[in-house]
This record gives sequence, C-alpha cells and structure tokens, in this order.
Amino acid sequence: MAVPEEDPAFPARPAPMTLGAMPRGAGCRWRLSYGLSIRTRDPRLAVPNLCQGHSVAFAGAFPPSAALVRRDSDGARGYNNAQGTGATLEQDFSADIAVSAAPVRVVGRGGGAGTGGSVPRGGSAAGPAAVGPPRRVLSGRAGGALCRTLGVPTSRPVLSYPILFYPILSCPVRPAHAMGSTPPVFIGAEEVEKHLHRASLLLPALEAALANFSEGAAGGVVQPVRTVLPVPRHGGYLGVMPAYSAADDALTTKLVTFYEHLKDSSVPSHQATVLLFDPSNGTLKAVMDGSVITAKRTAAVSAIATKLLMPPFAEVLCILGAGVQAYSHYDIFTELFTFKEVRIWNRTKERAVQFASAARGPVRVCASAQEAVTGADVIVTVTMATAPILFGDWVKPGAHINAVGASRPDWRELDDELMKNSVLFVDSRDAALTESGDVILSGAEIFAELGEVLKGTKPALPEKTTVFKSLGMAVEDTVAAKFVYDAWSAGN
Repeated sequence: MAVPEEDPAFPARPAPMTLGAMPRGAGCRWRLSYGLSIRTRDPRLAVPNLCQGHSVAFAGAFPPSAALVRRDSDGARGYNNAQGTGATLEQDFSADIAVSAAPVRVVGRGGGAGTGGSVPRGGSAAGPAAVGPPRRVLSGRAGGALCRTLGVPTSRPVLSYPILFYPILSCPVRPAHAMGSTPPVFIGAEEVEKHLHRASLLLPALEAALANFSEGAAGGVVQPVRTVLPVPRHGGYLGVMPAYSAADDALTTKLVTFYEHLKDSSVPSHQATVLLFDPSNGTLKAVMDGSVITAKRTAAVSAIATKLLMPPFAEVLCILGAGVQAYSHYDIFTELFTFKEVRIWNRTKERAVQFASAARGPVRVCASAQEAVTGADVIVTVTMATAPILFGDWVKPGAHINAVGASRPDWRELDDELMKNSVLFVDSRDAALTESGDVILSGAEIFAELGEVLKGTKPALPEKTTVFKSLGMAVEDTVAAKFVYDAWSAGN
C-alpha cells in the first residue's frame, strides 16, 4: 500500500472518504477483504502486501441495533462496535480502496480504542511500521472482541492489529447486496426426515428426472460421472456428485464418503452432505444432511425399477444386507407392493435379527444367502460385498434383482452367470461402465437405462430374469434436495 502522497499517475488525494451507513436490518451484509485479497475496478492500482504474515478473512452480519458508523473529529468515518455485540466489518471494497493489516501502534489525534487515529511512518514495539503517508485507522472496541471475531491472537492488544485504509479514488463505497449476502440455511437429518418422511413422495420427480437424463441434452440434465477420491490409509472414499436439472431449475453437489470396513460399527459406512445452489447466480442456498436423502432416493429408484421389471404376482421379497439401505428399501417396498413373505440375510446374524424386530411386519431371518434367495420373486442386494454373494443358479427364473451395493469397479455382488443370463438395466450407462464391477468384470451387455423404459423407447421385459444395477445418480439427489428445500421453505 505504498502509494505516494502525490503521484501523477493518480488524481490528487480526495477529501476524506465517506463510508456509507449500512441499511439496518439482518438482510444486508457487507464484506471486507484485505491483505492478499484486494479487489479493484481500476487496472492501474496495485496494492502491495503489508500484512506481514497476517491474512484474515472475516464476515459477520450486523444486528439492526448495532451502531455501525461514526464520525471522528477529522471528518473521516470509521466503524465501532458501540453495542458490544462483537459484530465486525463486512464491506465490499470494490470501490477502489487499498486495505491492509500491519502490526503498528496507533498514535496521534483521535487515537484509542474504537476511534479513528493516524499512523506515523515510524516503527513500534508491535512490529515494523507501515510504509507510506499517514492513513486512517479503523479498529474495534477495547477488550478484544474484534480480535476474537477476526481470528487474530487475543494475547496482543486490539490496537496492535489496526485495519488501515487509504482512499485512492473518490468513489462511494456501497453496501454489497452481492451473491451470498444471505447465509445458507442448514437442514439437518431430523428436518430432512420431517419433510421427506416417505420415500414414495419422491416418485414423480425421480421418474421425470430419470427420463430426462436418458433423453440426453434435450432432457436438460447436466451430470458428469461422479469423481471418487480414495483415502487408502483408512480404506475409504470421497465421492463428489454435481448435477443440474433444467426441468427443475435445480443445482446441487453431493459430497459422500463410504468406507469398506469400520472398527466403530456405530459410524455409518456411508455419510453424505448435499449443497443446494441458486442456479441463476451460484449462491449457496442450503446445506443439508445427505444421508437421509441418499437412502430414500435410492430406495425410491429401486421401487420404480421393481414396478416396471418385477414378474406378475410377485409374492416373496428377499433383502440381502441389513444396513441403512435395507431399512429404506423395506419401507417403500412394503408400502407400494404386497408380498406374502419378506426374508432377510446378513453376514452378521445379530443385525438381521435386529432388522426383523424393527420391521413393521413379519420378516424371516435366514441362515444363508442361498436360503433367503431361493424362490424369491424380488431380490434386493444392499451390501458392502467386494466378491459375489448372489449366484445365478440360486435365482428363480423370471425374478427381478435390484443390485444396489458394489459401487466400485473392482467390487462384486452378483456372479457372472447371473449377470450374463439376465436382462441388464442401469441408471446410467456411462456410470455403469466406469464404476460397476458387476458390469465391468462380467462383461454383461447393458440392455437399457431405466429412463429409457420410463420414456417408452425400450421395453421392460418383466417376463425375463432382470437385473437393475443401481449406482445412484447426482440428479436424483438434486430433485430430492429441491423437494426437501421447497417443503422446508413452505414451513418457514
């Protein structure tokens, strides 16, 4: 910020700048960036770094009662925190103000806690001096409230870290009603469950989204194959799943972690967070728990596939696995379909027994996967298996299988015989050929995407033995998150 007092490249130094008073009310927020984050509209302006290792980014909403602007004896304006609220500066300095922080000592007229003062060229015990002419100091109240808010160490006095400004151009500083001026809401798992208490609520939106996705560019769904980052030290993975749906005008990204083997069984194998954005300007509108959304949208898509592909007069439902997805699939399947018998198998029998005791209706716990599968009309695999647990010679001809687990290219739930001798449906061809070990390692041919069946461009073939390989798509999270957010907004 070593701008000379008089420089032919700049206009004469203007009169002390007026920093406009902030409109009162919680809806208006200001930003202040300084140090390495100076923004200016004038390409001639270059602001050296005077932070000397201190780079602090902060933002805080001012309560309506806060006294935000005051005038000192020199006519310059500064900020204080007269109400003791701990509120901090949040101003958009795009109007050509050079700002920096340096450990200097406040001296001169008006110096003191919460008041404007001037900074001499000389040094101080707190650190080297700022270079350049005297500059107006904006500081907080005594007592360290501002320092705590800024994240600056509180062991030093507040005035050791003044905020300096120098008016280069006489442009007014405007309150910034910019993107992100309203903080995003957080919608936790309980609130998501409240507004999405039944997975079947998502069926119309999911059917439309699947059909739109399979229509290609004309369907208005933009969705890359998920990016998966391995965490080899801990046997885990982080998945990033962005999508935009033009039909819903909804934009989201889901972050999901999944871990193969956890020592702490109380921690879910899959955890997720969904970020919902305003697609018109990119503002983050909501951060919401994604685990409930993932469980319910996955089960709802399996239910859509089952409605289309299961044999007529299906009587026996079999679930392999007893985790979160087993519960969500059981709930929607017993809501939408009528089965005379429900069977469950899990590698840990205790969890299968626990599942059966929590179910709304009778559930038969089976000692082996083969026992559970034999004679079943609809089979759901929701396991963390990395090698096949379901074999073709066990499966009743004409049965329908929803294969939900094994979401990595080297993981399997179904053996080659079952994959090759069944009609294979997927949610996404690209994803299945990239991520599904069942598809990649078996070499099975994909007959259709589920969206193609919904559009009517491919037949369902319920008389055949069918497999729906579900990997889960970001657009499913998008429509589910929008449903939850809209329901939450209507109630608030």
